[in-house]
Amino acid sequence: MNDKREFFDEKKHRGINAFFKIRDKLNENNVNDAINQLKKLIQDDPDYLDPYLLLFEIFQEQGNLSECIKILDSAYERALQIITDKDGNWPDILEWGWLENRPIISTFLNKALFFWIENKTTEALQLLRKLLKTNPGDNIGARNFILAIRMGMDFERFQKKFDKGGYYDNTLLNWFYKNYKKFPDEFDWWDKAIEEIG
Repeated sequence: MNDKREFFDEKKHRGINAFFKIRDKLNENNVNDAINQLKKLIQDDPDYLDPYLLLFEIFQEQGNLSECIKILDSAYERALQIITDKDGNWPDILEWGWLENRPIISTFLNKALFFWIENKTTEALQLLRKLLKTNPGDNIGARNFILAIRMGMDFERFQKKFDKGGYYDNTLLNWFYKNYKKFPDEFDWWDKAIEEIG
């Protein structure tokens, strides 16, 4: 019997249609209006994380670090409240395959990468490990970031080596498979999990 606790965000978020309209119409001429509308969506439904993530992107592009950190922290705290049980435990399974889970997972990934950028590698690793453990299929590539941190890379060096203009190609995949066996304490369980997935 499988007694693993799986999380799936079943809440119906009222602001989904409004969010996609804002996102699809967003341009440099209406960015301030979009920011206000996104803040209103958050106020109306604080558990709907897509507006936080879009605000995070907007503030990043504007170079507004303080607002960037503030909105990401709010999303992160909210995401933790959404998925953890009364004792603060994560679910055993938090899969990317459910579209409804993606804003939650993206929030955690952005927070982990932000920890890494700030050289808080212990915190980054803790979060990345939880993301990989709850979704060994690893659609977000948490394993690559874990390996890079374990190999002593900082975020800037990682991006310089692998970022191909907003995406990663097979160079990253090949690098991972060439190096991950150096850390059996980190990835042996993952190897077994992938075999079980088939």
